[in-house]
Amino acid sequence: MDKILYCIFLTGLWLVPATLQSTRPTHNDNVTKSDKNLTVTSNHTFPYTIIDGEVSTLYFNYILEPDSKVPAGLDGWVVTAVVDHDKLVNIVSNSVFHIHTTNLSGTLSISLKGKLPGRATLIFQGRDEVTGAEDGVFKSDVKVYSQTSFELHIERQEKTIDIAFNVIIVILVVLANVGMGAKVDLSVVKTQLRRPFAPIIGLFSQFVFMPVIAFMVAYTLKLDPGIALGLFALGCSPGGSASNAYTYLLDGNVSLSVTMTLISTLASLGLLPMWLFTLGRVVYSEAKVKIPFENIFFSLLGIVIPVVVGFILQRKYPKAAICFIKAVKYIMIVFILFILTVGVYANLYIFSLMTGEVLLASALLPYVGFILGGLAAFICRQNLANIITIAVETGIQNTGIPIVLLRLSLTGPDKDTSIVSPIASAIFTPIPLLFGILFVQLRKCILANMNIIEDSGKEISQSGKESSKASLKEPDNLSETNHEDFK
Repeated sequence: MDKILYCIFLTGLWLVPATLQSTRPTHNDNVTKSDKNLTVTSNHTFPYTIIDGEVSTLYFNYILEPDSKVPAGLDGWVVTAVVDHDKLVNIVSNSVFHIHTTNLSGTLSISLKGKLPGRATLIFQGRDEVTGAEDGVFKSDVKVYSQTSFELHIERQEKTIDIAFNVIIVILVVLANVGMGAKVDLSVVKTQLRRPFAPIIGLFSQFVFMPVIAFMVAYTLKLDPGIALGLFALGCSPGGSASNAYTYLLDGNVSLSVTMTLISTLASLGLLPMWLFTLGRVVYSEAKVKIPFENIFFSLLGIVIPVVVGFILQRKYPKAAICFIKAVKYIMIVFILFILTVGVYANLYIFSLMTGEVLLASALLPYVGFILGGLAAFICRQNLANIITIAVETGIQNTGIPIVLLRLSLTGPDKDTSIVSPIASAIFTPIPLLFGILFVQLRKCILANMNIIEDSGKEISQSGKESSKASLKEPDNLSETNHEDFK
């Protein structure tokens, strides 16, 4: 029976992407709507790539085919050009073209300037010309006879500083994973795995709750395909080493935290590509580009192997492992300072792409993860320390992994837009944890002060009892003395 249910679950998981993909609204390029009175074509290859900061001039051919449905008595026609995302690209030339009935075909030229990486659509619309209307301003009741769209890709020109940023990120992730393998106490991991219920809850929360949350958030908010894929890849990523420090400060189970981080990192080699191959196809379907699974797998392999190298270093050369761990701390400080200064300067465009929807999605992913992870541990009757640990491990993701994977694997604008969600999420993730740490530390201080007061009260009470006993003994001595005197 269990095998049958398992097969049904896998079948449903396989069919979900196809079902969702068929129900999701699609956008057909170069399709003329309405009466098809206006046809616009171009010799350029689309999607057309525009470099941000540069101006590109595109040429189009139009043919006007009037029919009996065209109202008589018009001065002519107007063809307007608009872009759907003027935050990414602007039309810097004339965008309104007057077409008279004596010249029903010709050439149009549009100059576009790229501003931010992403996807945009150039749309041509055929309208009735309205006498006295200013260019680009039309009455709301003017009929649009036809519409033709062309997809645009806006990309950043890769600079030396971008290459340096990519190299530093890769080195940082590799060194962190080698350090993880070198400092993990395998005896602690073995002890935790003897009672594997808590690690299993954590693994389930990490690789079931988080991918589903990321998918639902990205799908509901209709994020840009590249940004959505970055959010989904983050949701499929393992926990980060920072979760161990947060668990310690929140009085969680540090041994369980270390075990879950290690297990999720090793499991990500298979589970992350599996999720990208299933629901990831739906998230990225509008991009009309295939996810480069081979590149992602080999990049992921290059991230997991350093953990194994750390294990070998710890087992074979323990003294070298200790020296390496100490050196890595200082190296990572230098790299982090580089990222916070040069890295931020090189990627300032990221903050311009952080719209309200992106910020909401990036905050919801870790916050809902904290709640569901803790709730799952509570339902499974774990103790408070384990509940805190599983909640923290579920919500905190290794941000460096999706950045490295997608930045090195994707091409076009998605190479730049896919890292927006991980970085935005990394900004939001620590906020509730810092409040939690503040609460825990204040509680400790209050309890410590209460214990001091109780201890001092006990001392006062004890001294009071001793003085009372002494005072009770004095009359007896006095009576004995008087009795002797009387004799």
